[in-house]
Amino acid sequence: MSGVRSMLARVAKLEAARIAPRSPFEVAFGSMDAFDDKVQADVAAGKLDGTDIAGVLAALHRWHRDQVWSGWRYHRNGMSEYGAQ
Repeated sequence: MSGVRSMLARVAKLEAARIAPRSPFEVAFGSMDAFDDKVQADVAAGKLDGTDIAGVLAALHRWHRDQVWSGWRYHRNGMSEYGAQ
């Protein structure tokens, strides 16, 4: 019986590993659209300057869509680098 439990635990671990990682925007705001709505609300409230916000949001949407964030590696010493193995 312990063999079956062990196998089920391994299957669960493999299935969890197949789930796509979430972007920082999804973690912090729930979705990229929710982040976009928050930024637009802050622009409307005068908290953010709307001059360049369309370009910034377009770049962030592309960063999110292309999963550029998944290439960064963060180290315990606080350093980060892109493309590290």
